[in-house]
Amino acid sequence: MSSRNWSDDDELMRELAEALRPEPGEQQVRAAARGAYEWRTADIDVELAALLYDSDLDQTVRVRGPLSGSPRILVFGTADLRVEMEFSESGIEGQLIPPEPGAVRLLTSAGATEETTTDELGCFSFPPRRRGPIRVACLLSCGQFVTEWVTG
Repeated sequence: MSSRNWSDDDELMRELAEALRPEPGEQQVRAAARGAYEWRTADIDVELAALLYDSDLDQTVRVRGPLSGSPRILVFGTADLRVEMEFSESGIEGQLIPPEPGAVRLLTSAGATEETTTDELGCFSFPPRRRGPIRVACLLSCGQFVTEWVTG
């Protein structure tokens, strides 16, 4: 074991900086914690759209196992709105039922990452993204909705 030369201030500062530098996993945990902390002031007028269907949990698909490369289908709903989304390697395709004009935001634990608008059929899309928990926020003329968190 080599002896450390802590009489050299520069070497001591380098070793302290290295010891205090967070691991990459710690940074993700801290970002998720900051995002969760920010939700303490969430708008109470935003309605939560509950998960109604997840193709990954569909028992009929699991008989033979999931098809490789098949998209994941998610359906979220409230009393007035359904949000259907398809996750694939080409991105996220979604539709609001009934069709509503408005803005749709893709949220991660770090906050909003993408924003788009719906077309006349209530359809929207997002480009491919990295893995991790996400949710979709819909800002519509009839109100504001946000889906439950899902991991893609």
